[in-house]
Parts: sequence; structure tokens; C-alpha cells
Amino acid sequence: MTEPINTSRREFLRKVSLLSAAGSLSAPFAMNLFSMNVAAASTLTSDYKAIVCLYFAGGNDSSNMVLATDTPSWTGYQAARSTGGAASIALPQASLLPIAPITTKVDAVGTRAFALHPNLTQLKTLFDAGRAAVIANVGTLIEPIADKVAYRNNAIRKPTNLFSHNDQTAQWHSTDPTKPIYGWGGRMGDVLKTSNSKQNFTSISSSGNSVFLAGETINQYQVNSNGTAIPIAGLTNLFGSSNNPLQAIITNNTANNLFEREHAEVVQRSINAQVDLNSVITATATTVAAPTQYLNPNTNLLANNSLATQLQTVARIIAGQTTLGAHRQVFFVTLGGFDTHDGQLSSQANLMARLAHAISYFDGVLATLPVGDMSSNVTLFTASDFGRTFTSNGDGTDHGWGAHHFVVGGAVKGQEIYGNFPQTAVTNTGAGVDNPLDVGSGSTIPTISVDQYAGTLAKWFGLSPAEIASVFPNLANFPVQDLGFMV
Repeated sequence: MTEPINTSRREFLRKVSLLSAAGSLSAPFAMNLFSMNVAAASTLTSDYKAIVCLYFAGGNDSSNMVLATDTPSWTGYQAARSTGGAASIALPQASLLPIAPITTKVDAVGTRAFALHPNLTQLKTLFDAGRAAVIANVGTLIEPIADKVAYRNNAIRKPTNLFSHNDQTAQWHSTDPTKPIYGWGGRMGDVLKTSNSKQNFTSISSSGNSVFLAGETINQYQVNSNGTAIPIAGLTNLFGSSNNPLQAIITNNTANNLFEREHAEVVQRSINAQVDLNSVITATATTVAAPTQYLNPNTNLLANNSLATQLQTVARIIAGQTTLGAHRQVFFVTLGGFDTHDGQLSSQANLMARLAHAISYFDGVLATLPVGDMSSNVTLFTASDFGRTFTSNGDGTDHGWGAHHFVVGGAVKGQEIYGNFPQTAVTNTGAGVDNPLDVGSGSTIPTISVDQYAGTLAKWFGLSPAEIASVFPNLANFPVQDLGFMV
């Protein structure tokens, strides 16, 4: 690079720093200032699809969310979880919500029976209606691990830093160890972004910056939970001015300097995107029904549900797909509070009530959008850092590994449990049979990898086999690459 260009680049960076001192110039989403080529938008088709990742932040105890209730399994459950006296995390069997998967599950324990947490009534309704399915014992894996004997074999490749929130969250979100800063939601956006005429709205988060939505070429668009675009700040009230003199300056793309012109174009795109999104949010203020309040099981009082509000925002953006030029979209929402080392019984009760209420609302409102019934065009799936130990520490649980998850939508082959539901006896308790997947304290080796789970969604989303292999390089290590839970 010649010295004149170096000097020009330094001048560009100097001006950016001066403008930042006057007021934040952060765009509503992270944009690559040095990306000089903007792909041409393709013609929008009517084949709209969206995937929504609902992330349980903190590591959900899925063993109290989906339970095996056949006699051997229940014996193991009671032995492991009926500790701690009054603080016991064991759920009363009579309070559970029985579910009957279409396929009868039979394994070494015998014929299995299943139920949901007592506060998942609306999810049971969706499951029974064939609009929801359970994916059993999902977790981070590099290759299959048959049992705890294989786990102890150092020749088997294992995820790094198991049981760590940060590391396991990163591996759930990325799946590609060679590209840990990019997520599989974002990499799917990379592949499909050209189907959107306004590519800014390919990957959208209502929960801040997420590795899950970080693409190599696509940038995630961040919105507030109420759908408001996060604006460029500091354009007004500069040196006491009541107008926005900075906007004209920083969006002037007539400069000869390449970096200045690129910066101006990036900022202008951000402003245009904010205008587009705000027009959609305004237009759907009355056409997309707001969620009702949910009943908090601990207080027996009605309360607002922030997760339902996030999903209302997703529904409103989906309703604006024509204005936003959207053909394929990936969304990210979160529900926090799952790191239940103590007080689990009451805290998880409230979390499950919020979960069921929000998902039921979302499924229902998608069917009544002004653009038509989108309930079969949108698939919501759950994810989390990891599962939790099957054994109790007194009134909570500790970090585990494999966990059960829900997938919901009209395109889901529902009323089914996919995968092998683990035995619920715990090693060295003397109850039931020994669990060959238990690596300690009821921490279970996953029998379905995140790659298999995600790859099945990616196939429905429209990625080709080659594109799926590129996004999920570890998928080739698993004999079953499509779990079959999508139509």
C-alpha cells in the first residue's frame, strides 16, 4: 500500500475518532466498514421461511422439563431428586402433564412413559396437536461418544471445557471450532442472504450481540425487545445545536477518499434500515396482537412476560417481510435465569410458565398476521448452554451436558420424541439400572449433537447438502445427519 493511501486511512480513522468523541456513532448493528462490495439483491420470492432460536441462558434443567415416568425411570428420578427435605427439587408425579408420543419408546428399561413440567400446559397442547416435538439429549459433540467408557478414552475427541458456561455457549452457537467467532445462524444467513432484497434484515437479535447470528459476510441487526431499531446516537444537540448537522457531514459520499465514502455509505444504510424497520413496527402496532399477561405460579398474580414481548417483535418483523424485502430470516431471543444452583423448584416453575405462555402466544399470532398465516413458515427451537446434573445438590442442580429441547411450528413433525431418551437411574445410587451415559452426578453424554439438531433445521430452511456440510463441518462425523423432525 502506498504512503498516500496510508495517510488517507489515518486521516479517516482520525475523523472517526473525533466524531465518536462528539457522540456515539454505533450503528444499529455491527457493520463492516471495509467491505467494499455489496452483493446485488435477488428477486424476492413468496417462499418465506424463518428460524427462531430461543436460548435458555444459564443452562436449563431439562430433566424437570421433560420427564420419564415409567416405573424404573421414576424410581431413579425419586432417588436422585428427593433430597434436601423441604427444598427437594423432585416434582410430584401427580402434578405432571402426561404426553404420548406417536412412536412407542422401548429400550433396556422397558416401555417408556413421559410427561412435561406442570407449568407447560400450553406446550402440552401444542405437542398433542402435532405442532411441537421433543428432541432428547442434545449437546455439544465433535464425534459420537458411545458411553462413559468411551468418554474416558483419550482417543475420543471431546468438546473443550465441558460444563463451562462461556465455552459451551460459544460451542452451541458456533459448532465450527475453526470459526469460533461466527455462529451457525449467521453462517446460514451468509448462504441465504442474497434471497433478501434488503440483506440488513437477514439476521435479527432482540437480545443484544450474539455469536449465534454472527456471519462471515452478514451482520446481525439488533433491535430492542419492543422492536425499536437501535439508532445512531450523537447526531443531534452537537455543540448546542437543535438539529442534526453531523448527519449531512458523515453521510456525504462525494469525498475522493475511499474510506470516507465507504463510511458515509455504511452510515446511510444504517439510517435507511432504521427508517424501514420503524415503518414496519408502526404499521403493525395494531395488526399484530399483543401478548396477554401470564400467571406467575409463585405469586398467583398476572405479570408481563418479556419473552412474549420479544416474540411479538419477531412476529411484527415477519409481518413486515414485504417492506423489509425478506425471504429468509434468522432470529435470536433469550430467556434468562436458568443457572439454578439453588432455589430451583420455584425459579424454574416461573420460567416454565413464561416459556409456555410465550411460545403459545407466538404460535397463535403467526396464524393471524396481516401477510397471512405464517405458522408453517416459521420454526422456533430451544437451545441452552448445557443440561444440568440429574442429581440434586440440595435445592438445585449443577452444570451438566446433554439436555432435552423443544422445536415448535407447523412444519414440525410433532407429537414425537426424537432420539434416545436417557435412562434416569444414577450411577452408584443403587436405584434401577446403571446409566451408561452418566459421566458423573447424572451429567449425561449427549446422544444427539448440536450439529445434527441444527443441520436438520438447516435442510428445512433451504440449504443444500454442500452448504450444510460447509456450515456444520462436524456433521460428517455422525451417521444420521437428518433427524427427521421437519417436513
